[in-house]
Amino acid sequence: MKSRFALLLALSVCASALFAQATLEIRDVEIDSQSPEGAVLTEAGIAEEADERIAILEGFLNDYPESSYLGYVLLQLQGLYTQTQRWSDAATVGGRLLEYVPEDLEVRHNQNQALLNAMQWAELLDGLSLTKPMADKEAAAPMPDDPTEDEEILHESSVDYANGVVQYTEWALNVGITQSAPAQQIQFMDKLVELYPESQYAAGIEDKYVIAYQQAGDVAGMVGAMERALEKNPGNEQYLFTLAEIALSQKNYDEVDARSEQLIKLMEEKAAPEGVSGEAWDANKKKFTALAHYVAGTGQFQKGAWRTARRHLLQTVDAIKAEGGERYGILSYMLGFCYVKLDIAGDNIAQATRWMGEAARVPNPMQAQAAQTLEAIKAAQ
Repeated sequence: MKSRFALLLALSVCASALFAQATLEIRDVEIDSQSPEGAVLTEAGIAEEADERIAILEGFLNDYPESSYLGYVLLQLQGLYTQTQRWSDAATVGGRLLEYVPEDLEVRHNQNQALLNAMQWAELLDGLSLTKPMADKEAAAPMPDDPTEDEEILHESSVDYANGVVQYTEWALNVGITQSAPAQQIQFMDKLVELYPESQYAAGIEDKYVIAYQQAGDVAGMVGAMERALEKNPGNEQYLFTLAEIALSQKNYDEVDARSEQLIKLMEEKAAPEGVSGEAWDANKKKFTALAHYVAGTGQFQKGAWRTARRHLLQTVDAIKAEGGERYGILSYMLGFCYVKLDIAGDNIAQATRWMGEAARVPNPMQAQAAQTLEAIKAAQ
């Protein structure tokens, strides 16, 4: 005797009857309860506890790996693993199930949930990329001509479910942005912008790109992200300074001059952001103005333009001396060196001695060389 039944499962998202594309082989299955395979499935169907059903169905996979019921069993296990939050197992069995029904929206959506909770980010990104167009297509499916009441309800339910999947997919992409490793965050951001250009999660994404590239150690990527961010918000003083510093490290002196000049002008014109006190903003302006002159002066120093270098560097003294530390020592060395190079008839010796003395006193990479130069200056007097 043959009987028709479906295992009763509490799926996290279950819409089996909603999808016309779902194959009979995994859902509407006619089981011969008198056969050895059918008897096992019947036993699983009447088991009361999820763990008991799982054990029976896992045994079925081992005993009947070539069964015609295999897709059906995998579907039941996907739901049971999801119900019991065995996410890695749900992801594994979902991957096998998709080999049977790659266009099944419900199966793919449940697989995405498993991958997200199992934190299998690379697989999740692939799954979400495939899911969005499928869900869009289902959400846009037209109502059948002259539908019956049941067909109308079925269609509306299918569209609602597909729209829910679209929303979940957008949310899951943002989870990947916030929780995966930096290099993967970039991939999730790329996909979010591609699939959801107006996404609620795209606000401030330029800054997220900068941070992710920085954490990934990708300087070129970070520079590109900062440049794109500045196109939308040209008033970011930190990005301008960082780009000037990077240009300096690459000896791109034209870029150093352009970025430094841009930063100096910005600090002259930019009003205090909302919520920032006048005192705090004045301190910030002085800091970044000094840093802009410091980078510009360092570039000129490296080129041997001693007079221009000195002019920039002297405008940094108060702020960088207050900051203290290595940068003040390097500044002192450069100023001392400029005064030596610009000495005419000994009129700059006092300033050269002063700044080389500071450079020799403050720990910095040039400290030993500053001490030697200071001795040479004294010996020459």
